[in-house]
Amino acid sequence: MIAFSAGLLLIIVTGGAVVAHRMGLGGRRLGFQTVPANHIGIVHRRYGHVHQDRRFKRITPYDTRGLQARTLTPDRRYWLPPWIYRVEFVPRVDVPAGMMGLVTAHEGARRSPDRTLGRYVECDDFQDGQTFLLNGGEQGVQLKTLPGDNSYYINTALFTVEFVPRTYVPTGTVGLVIAKAGRVRPPDQPFSRYVECDDFQDGHAFLLNGGEQGRQLGILAGGTSYAVNPAVFEVITSKTVDSSAEGLTADHLKEVVIPVGHTGVVITLDGVEPTRREGAVGPPVPDHRSFRLPWVFLANGGHRGVQEETLGEGAVYALNPWFVRVVLIPTRLLFLEWTKKDVSQSGNFDAALGQIVVNIQGHRLQVEMSQTLQIPDRAAPKLVSQFGDDATSGLGGLVVNPVPVQRFVERVLGGAVETYFNEIAAASTIQAFLTEHAGIRTELASRVRQALAAWGVKAASTTLSEFESQDPELDKARQRIFAEQMRGKELSEQAKNKLIEAKIDKIQNATDRDARLLDVVVLERQIELLGRDAMAMQMFLRELKEMGVPEVVSGDAGSLLEYLPMQRALEMIGGARQRAEQATLSDDA
Repeated sequence: MIAFSAGLLLIIVTGGAVVAHRMGLGGRRLGFQTVPANHIGIVHRRYGHVHQDRRFKRITPYDTRGLQARTLTPDRRYWLPPWIYRVEFVPRVDVPAGMMGLVTAHEGARRSPDRTLGRYVECDDFQDGQTFLLNGGEQGVQLKTLPGDNSYYINTALFTVEFVPRTYVPTGTVGLVIAKAGRVRPPDQPFSRYVECDDFQDGHAFLLNGGEQGRQLGILAGGTSYAVNPAVFEVITSKTVDSSAEGLTADHLKEVVIPVGHTGVVITLDGVEPTRREGAVGPPVPDHRSFRLPWVFLANGGHRGVQEETLGEGAVYALNPWFVRVVLIPTRLLFLEWTKKDVSQSGNFDAALGQIVVNIQGHRLQVEMSQTLQIPDRAAPKLVSQFGDDATSGLGGLVVNPVPVQRFVERVLGGAVETYFNEIAAASTIQAFLTEHAGIRTELASRVRQALAAWGVKAASTTLSEFESQDPELDKARQRIFAEQMRGKELSEQAKNKLIEAKIDKIQNATDRDARLLDVVVLERQIELLGRDAMAMQMFLRELKEMGVPEVVSGDAGSLLEYLPMQRALEMIGGARQRAEQATLSDDA
């Protein structure tokens, strides 16, 4: 204890608290007090009677002996006789920004056994301790908290204020809430009933309106901080999820993002008992904003299980992973192949589709196939309902699992293809099978289209490669057949060419005949004009020219005979005369 004498004012500093006694004359002697700035005065009455209200053992709301609930605020002058009152000056409570004040009352009524928090009492943010006690304020941790970045003139003898950080939910995630206080929910209900309470920032409204303990349907959106009383609610975020006992991971708390080319099939984990029918899905329910308001979904009779309503591509959804599980199903074109696979392809949708092997009349043939298909949005829920991912954790969130589509491809598409080849293997011969490739592909495409259409899935194209034999002798026979087929095609082409040549010869003969007829007509006309002997001479000279005799022969007729034998010359002259006479006779007739 350190005492300072300053005039007639005696100041005693004890354990950090300032106790002032006015010892001066006049006003000071009468006990006038002024509280320093940024402080409050806590008053202790030394003398007086004890109030009959025995609820308050340490601090009294009455002006009786003991520690007073009321306080002195700065910038005001108080008259408190020093022989009756002792005043202690303590700093005000400054709650830092980004924090909140969690208040505990050290005096008040006792709580009922079913409550862990003091009931809410309007008392000016605990700055009016007298009102708090007189209006039924209870001991212990309080529902009401003090917002940050503010100052409070609180009786620190009556209340203790603990600074705790606001609850921040990172962007792109959601915060899950577990209520520590409230009514006990029915044992058959996995979630507490929804209560509007300003995103769990108003604990008083939560309890007043029947809030229940346990998991809450409401969530806290990401990118925001909340003044949530940690004594009332536990908030699980991506930063604190590892310390929770709920089996959650940070991935569960991520917002659900549906990529382009996909649809989100929703599985609700609470609701009306679903219909016991194979492939049945829950009917649409209005006003729940794509499952963002699960309490509306439940209030409107939503069914538990796979839902008919899906989540569209390219959107982001803040959903409660305790309430919904979202399975991604591709809606883009899928290219599936029946080929040899390795372990690295186990995650592909066609992982179960191996190379096709057909046994026909003891000959093993292999073939590779490809199929393009598309799963529309409306068909996806039925696929998930029938070929679900077998999740058993009881937790939701986004599920990226190829299993539903893999099972559909294997059992429906793969089954249809296998059945078709088994049928033709039993009914076909090896020769017919090998020679009817185009027909097989067409019929197979039709079978596949029908099988997929039964599930609402669209078949785009079917491709079948050439059959390959695992029997060398069959391959040789096929090569011989192929060679003969090619030889047949070659002969067929040659026959076509012969027919074309015959047509050409026929046309040429007809042309020659027409030319000869024209020559006769011209000859007749010339005989008519020139006479028979002149025409005979012209014919003789024409034939002579065609024999290659020189155009000019010097000398007499003997020189001509050097190039043309006499007998041949006489034959030519006689023939020319005969043709001229025949032409003349024809003209006379």
